[in-house]
Parts: sequence; structure tokens; C-alpha cells
Amino acid sequence: MQFMLIRSDHDPLAPAAANPEAVLDDLLRRLPSPALAVAFAPDHEALRLRLWPGSEAVTSGPFPPGERLPAGFAVFEAPSTAAALEMLRGGPQDADLTLELRETGCPGGCAGIEPESLGASSCYAIILRSDAATEVDAIPAREKLDRLNAFNAVQAAGGTLLAGDGLKATARGARLHVKSGQASVIDGPFAEAKELIAGFWMVRAASLEAALDWARTLPYPTGPVVEVEIRRVAALAGPKQPAMLDADLRMDASLRAEQLDAALRAQLAPQPDWRRP
Repeated sequence: MQFMLIRSDHDPLAPAAANPEAVLDDLLRRLPSPALAVAFAPDHEALRLRLWPGSEAVTSGPFPPGERLPAGFAVFEAPSTAAALEMLRGGPQDADLTLELRETGCPGGCAGIEPESLGASSCYAIILRSDAATEVDAIPAREKLDRLNAFNAVQAAGGTLLAGDGLKATARGARLHVKSGQASVIDGPFAEAKELIAGFWMVRAASLEAALDWARTLPYPTGPVVEVEIRRVAALAGPKQPAMLDADLRMDASLRAEQLDAALRAQLAPQPDWRRP
């Protein structure tokens, strides 16, 4: 199984928000071999994009201090949720922080993009905020998933899309609070859906504004109202891909065939702009 470990800017260890490398080092210490680990620049360099049919709104950071904002995340493999939590129970004796554990993947089988060659510069994360539908693992319409798979396949082939995946509802997740070497676990679901994450795309872009323009073109499978947060990647590690077993290779080939088939279907279908009234 694949999981995402999320560390938030609102943790009591305030220096983490101003020191992305410390966030990344903390994530890496807690995991054996993450496939991808990133830390974000402080949120005064971030943007939020809210889309709805016919219009949009863009908000610049910094954002209200009480909101749950990601400082960084790591994607890794573990046999189960219990095993993943056990990996995270250790840590510095003076630590006081909260980590969120989420199972990756999106309802309906949309294809994730495996991390490719990630440069340390000009890399941005487009973070999809949760809503009521994503918090119950609602399956989007097949045509929406096909359009997203086709878009992702084209962008990945062109070298713009570097990684991406969805996250399962927080009912499958947990939060781990670590303090003075002791860890306590709170099982999901969590109530604050607007401050949770439903998925991400990692893109190469020349600037924050270019990443914003790219985010505007995404055929989001959610909606009609969509909100994303755009964060500059300040530090990253990986990818460190484990060797695939034969069964994994067959599954990977099947997934890529599904992407290609979806791309062909999407090219033949009309492509309306869902944001137009």
C-alpha cells in the first residue's frame, strides 16, 4: 500500500514553516525509503485558486495562521496503516508536532503519475483541497476521469507533470501527535474538510504565476467549485523507487494502457469548458 505523510505549518515547532529543509529532514528520518519527499517554501510565496463555473478568485499568501497548511509531505510504501503508524512513532525527544497519514489513490481508478526526474528548482505543487464529496470517496463521472487521465498522460510525456496522485478520504487516515518521545494516534475521519487535501500534482514551471496558469487548465474531476493551493517546492528528496515485482509490473503496464485508451477516448469526445456558464 502507498501512503502520504503530511506535516503542517501550524505545528507548535514554529521554525519548521521558515525552514523547509528541517521539515524535509524530519520526514526523511521517520521513513525507511520514501518514493518522494518535499518541503514547501513559506506560504507568503503561495497562491490559492478558487474556480467555479464562469469565474475564479486568486488569493495571495500568507494565509490565516489558524488554518491547516501543508509544510511538506512524503510518499512511501507500507504493508498497512498500522505498520505505517508504527514507523512514525519514534522521533526526537524534544519534538512536539502532528503528522497526518493518508492512503493514496483516488476513487474510480484515476491513474497516478509516478515521480520522475525532479529538479530542485522551478518545481511547484498544485494541492487540491477536499470537499464533502472527496471526504466520502465519491466516484467522479467516467468522462471526468478519462479527461483527467488523458491530460495527465500528455503533461507527463511533455515533462511538465512530474508526479501526482489522489488521496483517499480521511476515514482511512490518522493523525499522529508526537511529544517528548511519546506518540498518540487519532483515527479519521476529520471534520475540517476545507483544510484537508484530496490530491496533488507536481509540476515544472518557470514561476509561481506560470504554475497558476497551468492549474487553470487542469480538468479537475471534482467540482463545480474547486480550490487548489499552489506552493513552491523549496527542498525535495527522491524519487527512490523500489524494484517492482512481476505482479506490480503487470499492474503498471495495465495502468499505462488504461491511460492511453483514456487519452484516445478523450480526443474523440467533445471538450467543453466546464467553467463557462
